[in-house]
Amino acid sequence: MALELIELYPSPWSERLRWVLEVKGVEYARRNYQPIADEAALRQRTGIATAPVLLDDGTVIGDSNDAVDWLEAHHPVPALLPKDPVLRSQVRAYEVTATEVLAPLARLIWIGRCKSMNLQPLADHFAAKYGWSADVEARGERLLRVLLADLAQAVASRPYLVGDALSRADVTVAAMLIVAVGHPPDELFTLDPAMRAMFGLPLADGPTGDLLRRWRDDIYRRHRGGRVAPAM
Repeated sequence: MALELIELYPSPWSERLRWVLEVKGVEYARRNYQPIADEAALRQRTGIATAPVLLDDGTVIGDSNDAVDWLEAHHPVPALLPKDPVLRSQVRAYEVTATEVLAPLARLIWIGRCKSMNLQPLADHFAAKYGWSADVEARGERLLRVLLADLAQAVASRPYLVGDALSRADVTVAAMLIVAVGHPPDELFTLDPAMRAMFGLPLADGPTGDLLRRWRDDIYRRHRGGRVAPAM
């Protein structure tokens, strides 16, 4: 088995890549990554200090953005990117928004919660790694509230974000919502209750968060292919 996934199990970026691998029926080995403890070894092996990382017979493919493109090129069936250039660009826009705006902003707010709860050493480690400050968090919360409200309206009107079939837009947004609205329920995603309680933000409470969770959980039930579980 040539493909190896180095993953941080609860991470939305790792979940996105697992989902694409499994939709495409690609066999792969899973290796767990622990923040702080494994960072130096991961950087030495791959040149990357965050998970996930996909390796093909030892060749580093990259983070989840690079890896899903690599998978689309090497395992094109079933396709998760439309051929139509307009639809394809829409999928890309959702992916970029989810991976580079939605989840990172939610992570900054989550880091603020960790600091307020004095969850050390994770709080200070992640604050330094991802450039957290109280001002950055406050700005991120303002932007994220607007983005989540708009996204909730988008998913309320149709089952898929782009076109009439599952695409990487749905997979990516569903996974990246983990930080903001929490993980899917236990029948869909196995997670220790203490870890589950760490995810989901107060700003996602109420109708907006409810809409997003319903859409996300429906996508999981119809397309995830079974209950997500840690590597054995």
